[in-house]
Amino acid sequence: MTYTIANILTLSRFFIAPVFLVCILSERPWGMDAAIVLFLVGALTDYLDGLTARALNEESEIGQYLDPLADKVLTTSAWIAFWMVDVMPLWMVIVIILRDFGTTVLRSIATSKEHHFQTSRTAKWKTFVQMCFILYALMLLWMSHTTILSIDRAAVRSVLYSQTTYAIILVVTLFTLYTFLEYLVVNRRLFRRG
Repeated sequence: MTYTIANILTLSRFFIAPVFLVCILSERPWGMDAAIVLFLVGALTDYLDGLTARALNEESEIGQYLDPLADKVLTTSAWIAFWMVDVMPLWMVIVIILRDFGTTVLRSIATSKEHHFQTSRTAKWKTFVQMCFILYALMLLWMSHTTILSIDRAAVRSVLYSQTTYAIILVVTLFTLYTFLEYLVVNRRLFRRG
């Protein structure tokens, strides 16, 4: 693998994800602050790696494979954290993780059979919706822990653990599952013999 600037930005998300998870679960007062910063940096590298690859003509097959995988590793760390702090139930985490890594398997099968595997428009919306929820939940988690702002932390926690938040993540989970089923239908040729 060539260590281009774009690929280094992509690879950084693999290292950010576990540190983010440790920070968000830390009992240290600075843990949540660090977790928010790390996730935002990870999200920024997702934007910058594609931009850099195009600007410096560094687009590559390995980069196109690693970029969505790095995204999945980063978002998976957030889903696991949300389960561990009781923001979402385990079954939703499992559905989202299986879907996200299931598409990686489909992409690998397509590559091995020399089929083009394109990210669908629905899947791009799925990524956007997931990121919006993750940022929403992270901000509420941060606000419920921070001493920087003079806010009613109990009120923030009541929003974070509300039926509304549960309904939002349920919709995100079902939409995520739908995009996987769509991929299976669109790419059914991958499962044909011969």
